[in-house]
Amino acid sequence: MPGPLLFYQLLVLAVLLALLALIVVNLRVLPVLLAYDRTKGEEPQPRVAVLVPARNEEANIEACLQCLLEQDYPNYEIWLYDDASTDDTLHIATRIAAAHPAKIHVVPGTGGPPVGWLGKAHACHRLYQAMRERSDPDYLLFTDADVRHEPQALGHAVAAAGALGAGLLSVFPRQRTLTWAERLAVPVMQHWAVYGILPLPLAFTRRAGPAFAAANGQFMLFSREAYEACGGHTLVRDRILEDVALARAVKRSGHRAILADAGPLVSTRMYDSLAGVWQGYSKNAYAFFGYSPPFLVLGVIVLAALYVIPPATALYALLMSQVSLEWFYLPLAQYAAAAAARLLLSVRFAYRAPDSLLHPVSILFMIAICLNSMRWSLTGTGTWKGRTQRLQQ
Repeated sequence: MPGPLLFYQLLVLAVLLALLALIVVNLRVLPVLLAYDRTKGEEPQPRVAVLVPARNEEANIEACLQCLLEQDYPNYEIWLYDDASTDDTLHIATRIAAAHPAKIHVVPGTGGPPVGWLGKAHACHRLYQAMRERSDPDYLLFTDADVRHEPQALGHAVAAAGALGAGLLSVFPRQRTLTWAERLAVPVMQHWAVYGILPLPLAFTRRAGPAFAAANGQFMLFSREAYEACGGHTLVRDRILEDVALARAVKRSGHRAILADAGPLVSTRMYDSLAGVWQGYSKNAYAFFGYSPPFLVLGVIVLAALYVIPPATALYALLMSQVSLEWFYLPLAQYAAAAAARLLLSVRFAYRAPDSLLHPVSILFMIAICLNSMRWSLTGTGTWKGRTQRLQQ
């Protein structure tokens, strides 16, 4: 009769194999934007408003606007909201808009968010209001200043949204990761944390509840009808994870919230240093656990049991010459299953494949970020782009 340790090791392996199977299924059903193309002769094309909230983005804003100006889609405008930047963002945006007055509209912000609002949600809301006073689009694309769009990106996205009947179509941009901090954290916090957990077949059906929905605020293409029906950014005014909350609200309103793979069409470099990674993810990681210390502690235990303890156990067994089924071979198989899951995502989303072998280190880094995010929330010490973040809901 198998002992408790063997039963435990088999259970961990079974969970990891199930999560590996989930990633295989998710990658098979994930729509690819390049598979959808607008009908060239179809007129008129849906009108699109591209909405860019920006705060202290002087390093990004010119490249952002330039790539949006180069879209080959025939029927769109660009709207930018300067969220009281303290750098040269507004000046750069205004200069570019002056050269393209029919295409780019700049909305200057007059101050920070009011009580009860977080910065990005407030900027998006103000931008939408200003745009609606002068325009009547069919689709709204909210995107960030650090995102780069290839010329075909908007056309493929609109075509995919129409073909899939999506009230919201969102993508996780292809990530450019150069430093070790980026390579360890970004693949886990972006693609793995979604496609390794969320069953997309349920997320894509209206029958499953709104809990089965996700989105990425770096690229959110709404039909105007779905955006207004779900309540827009007013509904998520105080949410750190406003993108996920909007996806759930869209689904709750009866529309489809679809995730898609943009491939090389949409890319970004979110952070360029250890400090950027640490602060950027610390501002919202605790929200994933519902601002609940017990839930976070439970999550840390599960993550450690699945991804950190197995390779540590196998290494210990090897060093101590205890090469047995329970102490070495099963933990090694657990590590292999976890690395294989990470490898599938790395190949699909153009991360470095060898970094998959460092998945346990990535998980330890992620745990540290989550604990720091909880510390920020409980002490009120978190800041982002010069503003104190109110991390507690």
